[in-house]
Amino acid sequence: MIKVGVSGCDTLRAQELLRVLVNHPDVELKWVSGRAQSGVRVDTIVPGLMGESDLTVVAEEPLADVDLVFLCSSRVDVLSRLSSETLLDSLHVIDLSGSHNLDHGPGEQWRYGLSEMQRRYLVHDSPMVTIPGNAAAASLLALMPMARNLMINSPLTLHVTTGSSALPLDGKTADGMTLDEWASDQRNEVEYALRQCQPGFDQAVDMDITPVGEPRTLAVSAQVKSGADVEALRELYEQYYDDHNFVFVVDRPVTMADVENTNKCLIALDKDELTGVVTIHAVMDVLLKGAAGTAVHVMNLMYGLHERVGLALKGTGC
Repeated sequence: MIKVGVSGCDTLRAQELLRVLVNHPDVELKWVSGRAQSGVRVDTIVPGLMGESDLTVVAEEPLADVDLVFLCSSRVDVLSRLSSETLLDSLHVIDLSGSHNLDHGPGEQWRYGLSEMQRRYLVHDSPMVTIPGNAAAASLLALMPMARNLMINSPLTLHVTTGSSALPLDGKTADGMTLDEWASDQRNEVEYALRQCQPGFDQAVDMDITPVGEPRTLAVSAQVKSGADVEALRELYEQYYDDHNFVFVVDRPVTMADVENTNKCLIALDKDELTGVVTIHAVMDVLLKGAAGTAVHVMNLMYGLHERVGLALKGTGC
């Protein structure tokens, strides 16, 4: 069993993570921490856990009692904490705060946790992993097969629609960033990752983000010019994602009903033959594939488990 602690249960990403972890067959949840709710039962913070966990929130985190800790607090809190604390050499860390998403180059201790981009590295010695920003993750899943084949050779436009679980409708993120600041942060992350996948990538990337009321929505439409036939591109995408467990290419419009409450990302492609612009549509659940589900996926890879363990989640459908 993997002994796990969750730090920062005050956040939505942590609460979604707890829902997955308590039903994971290879996880023993040892403690949950939170600054504002010490002593409170976890099942009062996350009502869906009633009858599934009798843990109470702790103020002090006994790191020696766990193999792995998920960091779910704000990036400001996580950076402050890690700068003042020496972690145990045996401890694995998965950071959901976005604190290290641009700090994972050669020789750095943090590994970028987009499994569809980095799987073979995550399976090996990667004790400290940062989970991608959700808008960046959806954008990269839409672009990864083309980038790996050196096919992104014109400016990119990314239209992102995200729900209130990721970006409250008052225009501020959980970390206090404005919509424009968050969009810039996510765009920089996309550019950085694309340079790792497509050496020499230097195209302009324009990203706009539109908040919507549906809390779990995360949808991206990525537009780039290409001379390739759309059927050939669809085959390229199917081949790239063929041995991945959570990304699927379909030949119909994709909707949130297809992916809500699951760890899936669905991708559809179309092309305007007149302009040569290819549009890649990607949809996924912002709290699962956009955060908690990807974190558990990374944990499974770290510990040599099948990627889908604990993530065969039930969608809502209609």
